[in-house]
Amino acid sequence: MTGLLDHHGNPMIFAKKKAPVALGEAFGPWAGENTSYLALPGGSVLQFDLSRLRLSDFRQMKSHYQVEASLSVLTFMLHQLEWKIVCDDSKVAEHVADNLHAIWTRLVRAKSQAFWAGYSPNALQWENDAQKKTVQLTKIKDLLPEDSRVHWKDVDGWAPPGRAKPKIPIYDGIQHTPFSRVMRNGTSGSWPIPVENSYWYPLLMENGDYYGRKLLRSAYVPWFFSNLMHLFSNRYFERFGEPVPIGRAPYDDTVNVDGKEVPGNVIMQQMLGQIRNRSAVTLPNNKTLLGTQSDYDYTIEYLESQMRGADFERYMTRLDEEISLSLFTPLLMLRTADVGSYNLGVTHAQVYMWMINAIAGDWSEYIDKYILAPMTNYNFSEKAPRPHIRFRKLGRENTDLVRDIVAGLISSGKAKPDMDELGQMAGLDLSEIKQVTAPAPDPNDPLNDPNDPTKPPKDDPKADPKADPKADPKAKRPKPKTTAKDVTARVATQAEKAFRSQNFYGFEPDFGYKRVMVLALSSAGVMDVTQKVDALYSRLSDWVLEVSMTGIYSSADEFTKAFGQLIECQVDDLISGRS
Repeated sequence: MTGLLDHHGNPMIFAKKKAPVALGEAFGPWAGENTSYLALPGGSVLQFDLSRLRLSDFRQMKSHYQVEASLSVLTFMLHQLEWKIVCDDSKVAEHVADNLHAIWTRLVRAKSQAFWAGYSPNALQWENDAQKKTVQLTKIKDLLPEDSRVHWKDVDGWAPPGRAKPKIPIYDGIQHTPFSRVMRNGTSGSWPIPVENSYWYPLLMENGDYYGRKLLRSAYVPWFFSNLMHLFSNRYFERFGEPVPIGRAPYDDTVNVDGKEVPGNVIMQQMLGQIRNRSAVTLPNNKTLLGTQSDYDYTIEYLESQMRGADFERYMTRLDEEISLSLFTPLLMLRTADVGSYNLGVTHAQVYMWMINAIAGDWSEYIDKYILAPMTNYNFSEKAPRPHIRFRKLGRENTDLVRDIVAGLISSGKAKPDMDELGQMAGLDLSEIKQVTAPAPDPNDPLNDPNDPTKPPKDDPKADPKADPKADPKAKRPKPKTTAKDVTARVATQAEKAFRSQNFYGFEPDFGYKRVMVLALSSAGVMDVTQKVDALYSRLSDWVLEVSMTGIYSSADEFTKAFGQLIECQVDDLISGRS
């Protein structure tokens, strides 16, 4: 016996190597439209056959107030989502984030078209950036869904040996045919848009249906009856807001009117006409004895309704709620509750946030593959690390718990917050973040006294004995015009923030650099420099206050330019002795 034996002395049997797994598009023609019917047992169709609805029907539904409100709040919430780009290569992440920020608004609006149409066909426009030497995605053109179809390409699937390989359709761009209009050069433009310049987003795709799920499909029934009820209720209110008068008169009775005998029914008809014309009427006072009681022969009543307007309002509100729920919008997101429950409103908002997170997760898959990946391939290489978009989760239940934990870690020194991110969340730009997060000065340090011009700042050569200009002739003293430019740059930052927040009226900036200005003018030979710098800063403050209250400058750039010219002129006058 030859071969390997096991511990019992029996020949060892080795398993045969498995065949490699089939790669690529091998199985399942995963493309096509879903068709479903709402039917009762036995095959009879229940209510509407929603599968027969077309895009023109859904586009018409968009004009309904409740549909438009739900779609708008959904789009606006997704537009405000906070996101970041994560990638192993920081250069790739920075480039992708900058390009995505530039087109984010247009991308959200383009993808939001899928909420009512089920899919969003878009054309991508790439352009060369000569300054950055990159290829930038500059425009996303949202195409009409009615004019756009998927352009399929058939590839060979897998089949056992000796069998014919099946044809499997895969996405190969957009077949855009503008049936509703002809291009300006007279052509129809029916050739397909290639994959590299197309972006097709199906909403909540199932079973390979590239035309997605139309949220308005489930809202069709309440939308249809809502329109009917609005028309009927308006007719109802018109009729019973001015009800129909009913008159009773004896036909065999006559009344003497201006010497003429007029039948009673004719008299009543004339009276009712006067009521319609808002005139006063006077009926005959004839009475007829009926048993032991008597009643007037001529009477007028009104045709009143037993139904009230509140009944219509409740039903139409019910239809609006059905439309809202079909578009994933909780009831209390767009209306008030019948009860004053704060927790109920919080719960509805929480559910809505979870729904937004789910849609954001669906978005990230397509953005990663068809937006971020081409940006990386065109500017780096196909082998570069892949960037991914990460959305910040909304509506977490443990927000208070996390806040307490983080506060405890920071206070104990075990964690340190990201100051740049905190500054961006607070609406501060980079320079303001650095200024806010700078360490607090030591109050016991005499160099930190801003009102003492005789004590130089820490960054001044006199603060360091080794850097004394007398000891080191190469040391440079501050120059007046350079200091004036530093003051202008400091005021420009404050003015830009004031204009951005619309608080420029009564603007009082912090000029700074006062001690440096004293040293600079002193080195230029100005006498009594302390008093003259005080007067200079006072004149600048008065001028800024005056122009801010008169409103002669409409932007921070105009104001900064005028302020820079003013302070340079003032410094020149001090140096020349004119001031």
